[in-house]
Amino acid sequence: MKRFYNREGEMAQLVEMQRQAFEDYSRFVVLTGRRRVGKTSLVYRLMEETKEQGPGLYFFVGRKTEASLLRTFCEEVRTKLNEYVPEGITSFRELMHLLFEIGKRRHFTLFIDEFQEFDNVNAEVFSDMQELWDRYKKETHVCLVVSGSIFRMMEKIFKDEEQPLFGRDDCTIRLQPFTTATMREILSDYKPDYTNDDLLALWTITGGVARYIEILMNNRCTNVRKMLHYVCGSGDSFFIDEGRSVLIQEFGKQYGTYFSILDQIAHGDVTQGEIEASLGVKSLGGQLKVLEEKYGIIRKKRPVGAKEGSQTVRYEIQDNFFRFWFRYIHRYSSLIEIQNLPALEKIMADDYTIFSGISLERWFRQKMMESHNYKTIGGWWQSGGTNAKGKSDDFEIDIVAERLDGQVEAYEVKRNAQKYNPARLREKVEMMQHHLFRGREVTIEGLSMEDM
Repeated sequence: MKRFYNREGEMAQLVEMQRQAFEDYSRFVVLTGRRRVGKTSLVYRLMEETKEQGPGLYFFVGRKTEASLLRTFCEEVRTKLNEYVPEGITSFRELMHLLFEIGKRRHFTLFIDEFQEFDNVNAEVFSDMQELWDRYKKETHVCLVVSGSIFRMMEKIFKDEEQPLFGRDDCTIRLQPFTTATMREILSDYKPDYTNDDLLALWTITGGVARYIEILMNNRCTNVRKMLHYVCGSGDSFFIDEGRSVLIQEFGKQYGTYFSILDQIAHGDVTQGEIEASLGVKSLGGQLKVLEEKYGIIRKKRPVGAKEGSQTVRYEIQDNFFRFWFRYIHRYSSLIEIQNLPALEKIMADDYTIFSGISLERWFRQKMMESHNYKTIGGWWQSGGTNAKGKSDDFEIDIVAERLDGQVEAYEVKRNAQKYNPARLREKVEMMQHHLFRGREVTIEGLSMEDM
């Protein structure tokens, strides 16, 4: 993608932090967000657009020795700041000390990418940074931006009271995937005559993650067939290994159990009991709590109106790409191992209509959230009856939303508009009103791909 899409709000925050740093004194910005969401591109854009106010330095913390990283960082300082950097600097502390001294007389932006990797290079860097920042902040003009893709580590570094950098940031920005409107704009640029099925496929596979969209668009994969074919194009396909590489970084050695849980959720086991029964494990409450609260990979779903402690809980994978990856790539890894990717592609294509139906519901919920017109958006189900699979969803309503003005709306979501049954939805709403929204009017409507 050649254009720079969206991010106006985040860019405005960064520009304001930079202005304060240059005009007043140094500012410390923490930029987080899942891998591939566009953090590096955002800060590069900042440095490019504001280079007249002050130069920008880029330090990428790879898994190398400190000495190796320092050689690269020192050269960056010499080139971008045109400042003398003596040979023989042996620690990141020495280099930061030099940069803060330069910051007393010059304005510049320092961007440290994958900051959490210092934990593997030299964990003392965090204490050194804290000491130098506290000493130099008020007498320098440095806009310090650090980013990281491993949520668990970034939370520990900056939110744990026992860590040296706790409370040192002036601003934390959590970069989210693209909005539904931005995804529509991007697809329109690459395929002006796109269909809503094309848009749904892009959402289903990428979930709005910038890098995934960029790869598909740059390869002209603008419809379902082309996208699925590209994902399964070869054994070394970017998408084949992506889920594993991202999540193993997050989970570490415990990834096996977490992968098993996510696999079951992706395939329809959505309650704790169902997951435990499928895996033959007595209690997974602790692991589910970690996946939700520590990693933010899954989230609880309760019926609208249910109390926080209610046991009527279902789980879902928050990230569309991980949901897609576990549904197909992780589950059918044996096909990948024997290079039978055509078979994998056929499985995806045959199942896509059913799988994307849930994505369509998620699309409408996301679109409603982005409108900022609602105070509650969720679903509702009656836990009394059971269907053929033994699941208590006889009276399930796909979306129940309460607007800021108090108006209540209920929606049934179908890929095909002709399958919408208003009489059945009204019956479900009447059942819901025995428990919730008594005496209040609830408007009902069907949503389909035509409404995207």
